[in-house]
Formats: sequence, C-alpha cells, structure tokens
Amino acid sequence: MTRPLRREDFRLELLLGLGTTGQVYLAYAPDGRPVALKIPRAEVHKDPALADRFAREVRLSLGLSHPHLVKGIAGKPYGKGAFLALEYFEEGSLEDRLQKGPLPRERALGYLRQLAEALLYLHRLGIVHQDVKPANVFLRGKVAKLGDFGVARTREDSEPLERAGSPFYMAPELFKGGEATPASDAYSFGVLAYELLAGKRPFYGETYEELLAAHLTEKPPPLKGENPRIARAVLGLLEKDPSERLALADFLRALEAPEETPAAPRSAEAETPPRRLWRWFWRRKP
Repeated sequence: MTRPLRREDFRLELLLGLGTTGQVYLAYAPDGRPVALKIPRAEVHKDPALADRFAREVRLSLGLSHPHLVKGIAGKPYGKGAFLALEYFEEGSLEDRLQKGPLPRERALGYLRQLAEALLYLHRLGIVHQDVKPANVFLRGKVAKLGDFGVARTREDSEPLERAGSPFYMAPELFKGGEATPASDAYSFGVLAYELLAGKRPFYGETYEELLAAHLTEKPPPLKGENPRIARAVLGLLEKDPSERLALADFLRALEAPEETPAAPRSAEAETPPRRLWRWFWRRKP
C-alpha cells in the first residue's frame, strides 16, 4: 500500500505568494508534476481560528470533485508538517488576466458558465464559498476553476464565522452583518459577471464607507451592448434584496437561451428610398 504524500516529498521551487494562512510555492511532486504547495505560516499554529481555516481548506480541497473546482492533490490539515498541494495553473488567476485588458465576450461567457456550475455544485452540498472574486479563479486556456476554500461555510459549521470576502464583491446583506448564503455567493458572482462583460466593476468607492454605500443603495449601470437576456440576468444577480435576487440556475438558463436582439424602431426616415416612393405612390393613387 502506497503511503500518503508528506510535505517533505515535494521539492520547493519558487515562492508564488503570501496569503492569510499560508505561503504558496511552486513545487514538484515526486512524479515530477508541478503543484501549488501551500504551507501554513508560523502564526497559524498559534491561532486556533487560523488553524481551523487552513484545515477547512485542506479538507474541502481534497474532498470535493468538480471539473471547475481547483483539484486538491494531497494535504495534512493540522500540526507539524501541515500542507496542501493543489493543481498548478501556469496562467495564474483571472485577476492576473484582467490586468492585461478585457476578455473576449465568448471567453468571458464560457468562464461564467463554468463558475456558475461549480458554485451550484457547492450549494447542493450545503457549502457557501463566501469569497467569489477574480483572484480565486484560476485559468488554463478556455477552462476556469474556482479555488480557495479557506472561508467556505459548510452545513457542519455551528460557530459563526467572521465576515469574509472582498468588499468589492460582497453582498449587501453581509455588509449589514447578515449570514452568508447561496444568494450572497450569487451576488458576488454577479459582480464578477458584470466585470467580465463590462470591463469594470459595477460599484466603486474611494473609501470603504463609499463602497459600502454603493453596494447598499446604488443601482448598477446598464450593461450596454450586451444581449438583453444576459444583461437582465446579470442585473438580477445584483438585486439588493437576497429574496429577489436571481438564482444561479436561472442565470445558467439565460446563458443557454437563444440570443435576443432588441427590435429596432421603424420610421419613415429609416426606410429605403424605393420603399418611401412606393408608399407615396399608393397615397396618391385615386
């Protein structure tokens, strides 16, 4: 029987970044494949809340299986030698990609379809991600995968978690101290969807207070030039009241529906000259 992989089995190559709970390295597994290796920071072992957060990410990453969730390869949740090895994405995150400019529309819609499917899978299992944003989406060509389950909430969590997520993507009810739900994930996804299709986020603020006010009170600008059905669906995800917010399943149905083109108003000025002459002839006919 093959023993489970341990942290020392991986060869560290390069520090990729620092997170709240860990340092992430490009590393190589014993079979030579590259992985993203997350090692908890020293303070994690001293803070039970941070230790639980790291352990949650390890358990969920290794226990979940969906083509559009980042795949966990190996890990140890607690104690000396704790680690998490994840599949590695050479292209980086969606946030990295957006810094280079807007996505082509069809590529953006493809990513949104995949991420909505991943979120629906989590919600069916009673898991709320709580931190849907471009930095937690990883790309490989036309494939997008949602990762980072450190603040995800499951059915088994009995203790309330501190408010989690980026203020740029946070649902209004969370700003007000409400509980994270699939509807709050849908709102965060809606902000991301708007950003991918419009090239900018729907709400801005120079300060946290201004951003909070925008999420709580402002309407998002119209999605100009977008298919009307999809534009309505994205704005439906951004409803302030979670009870009125569009469900992710309905958003997927909007993506799958035929393209909808707004009807252009017909006027005499818009008619071709031959048609105008023909109408004039019949008005003159005795």
